[in-house]
Amino acid sequence: MAWSCGIVGLPNAGKSTLFKALTAQEVTIENYPFSTIDPNKAVVALPDQRLSALAELSGSEKVTPAAIEVIDVAGLVEGASRGEGLGNQFLGHLRNVDLLIHVLAGFSSSLVKMNDPAARIEIVNLELCLADLEVIDRRQQKVEPKLRSGEKEAKFELDLLSRLEKHLNKGLPLRSMDFAPAEKVVLDQLSLLTRKEMVYIYNLADDMFSDPDLSAFPPGSNIIPICARLEAELTDLSREEREPFLEAYGLKRSQTERLLAECYSLLNLVTFYTVKGIEAKAWVVPAGIRSVEAAAKVHSDIERGFINVEVISWDCLINEGGLVRAREKGLSHIEGRDYKVQDGDVLYFRFRN
Repeated sequence: MAWSCGIVGLPNAGKSTLFKALTAQEVTIENYPFSTIDPNKAVVALPDQRLSALAELSGSEKVTPAAIEVIDVAGLVEGASRGEGLGNQFLGHLRNVDLLIHVLAGFSSSLVKMNDPAARIEIVNLELCLADLEVIDRRQQKVEPKLRSGEKEAKFELDLLSRLEKHLNKGLPLRSMDFAPAEKVVLDQLSLLTRKEMVYIYNLADDMFSDPDLSAFPPGSNIIPICARLEAELTDLSREEREPFLEAYGLKRSQTERLLAECYSLLNLVTFYTVKGIEAKAWVVPAGIRSVEAAAKVHSDIERGFINVEVISWDCLINEGGLVRAREKGLSHIEGRDYKVQDGDVLYFRFRN
């Protein structure tokens, strides 16, 4: 199952251009607000050299990489949380994503209003806070009658909602707060926008992104300077053609690849691999997942009949030239259902049919 990210920002910031760069899809890219009336969606395969090496070693006819779903909504405007510019409709598309990518224009253009980048950042972040306050208000109205009827859980939830409200009223995102496990259970039901991790994309002209001024961004932000137009052009080139193109701009790799890696890190994900029959496949799961839970991702029958799992790191498997030789050297190990899957593990599940 793909994890997902949503692209947000003011009109004409370059969101749809970034979407094209990430997905290699042709989308509507126009210089006026709300050209993206319906959200653009695509599932993007994640580059993975480890998977390629495993597939080559095993002679796999089918290679299935992990994927991310990318959603691009129309540009937000001031008042979006109240429905301005169809804002509520667009914000609703982002409630179920795992992470937000906030695109900020860093280039000069008559179409980009407000020269102050800090003010433009604040507009989007404030609208996200206001949208969350609206969700919290509705939830409070629903829970308050339960408190009057004596439900103990209601007081716990209302106290939490009050904390969230105070924090958001300061213009601060909920991702900057710490929560107890019981509070997280309540929060998971609300799909609050500012609780999601966020990466800032500073979309610059191609002669500016090597040494940009990042002082306008909130302290501690995750920021990636990028030229979305340049990255979109790269999608039309073969991998061999891309290398000299990137070198000309002083880049070792595409900045969209850096963005995907940053998203992966922020979401605290790991990748494990299965090699069976004709297929080599990558699976992206939360860090700390148990082997029996990983088995469920592969197939429910494997979870139900789980016996154990043979584990070997991908690099050991490659270096030894296959599982048989790795076993002879004692490099693989058998684990039970509570083994915590590590990034780069190749898993061979044993189960009862």
